[in-house]
Amino acid sequence: MKTIIVHIEDDEGQGARLQAAYDLARATGGHLLCVSVLPYAAYALGDPAMGAFPVATIMEAVDQRRRAERTQIEAELKRQGVNWDWRACDGDGAERLAEAARLADVIIMSAGPYARQAGIRMAIAGDVALRAPAPVLAVPEGSSGFDVAGHAVIGWDGSQEAAKAMRAALPMLALASAVTLLTIDEKATDYPAARAAAFLSRHGIHAEVAERPRGNGSVEGAIRAFLSESGASWMVHGAYGHSRLRQTLFGGVTRGLLSDAPVPLLIAH
Repeated sequence: MKTIIVHIEDDEGQGARLQAAYDLARATGGHLLCVSVLPYAAYALGDPAMGAFPVATIMEAVDQRRRAERTQIEAELKRQGVNWDWRACDGDGAERLAEAARLADVIIMSAGPYARQAGIRMAIAGDVALRAPAPVLAVPEGSSGFDVAGHAVIGWDGSQEAAKAMRAALPMLALASAVTLLTIDEKATDYPAARAAAFLSRHGIHAEVAERPRGNGSVEGAIRAFLSESGASWMVHGAYGHSRLRQTLFGGVTRGLLSDAPVPLLIAH
């Protein structure tokens, strides 16, 4: 992973995102691209028609905040000894991050279906996974680091989403000390876990295959149980095998795992 985007947003998950970015950059010799996106809504307070502050005053305050944030984070980047670039832009956060990912290998964001900003809950990590050409590494808010050399688990169901996520993860999987292809009640498919393991072996990655029953619980519950019992460090997951609308209305594995991620999740759609 040579070009690593890290989402810059002054929220509760930023420390965990940055630490994961440092860890991954050091492990892969990667370069960080810090992307700070200011939503257009931040300027709405300056609309004279709303009886609020003058636009110029709001824009100056926004610029001051941006400069202070960049100064603080760049000081930390220097202490960490990593290479980086900084990109500041306005607009829809998911759209700008997806655009930046055209020339990137991975996007580091916070896990959870929402990012909190000024008390407003806005969907973002899932949206980026749907739009971006690069995978998203969704890091739990309370994470203290990212151990790419630990045990990696690949959620496998033979789907195109699972295959895309696995291919995107190859440079990281090559660094893992152990790799497991996890299936839950594997059904008949032209692309069983054994075939995925053979694909990985041609890339020099030895993967064990583990099948677990769903039982009376959910697929998400079976995945969480395996991650816990196996001591997994991170997971590869094909995002939104069902439509995003269906997952929003009825729930789904991707939505459930993102909402309270047990480990960092590398997701791709």
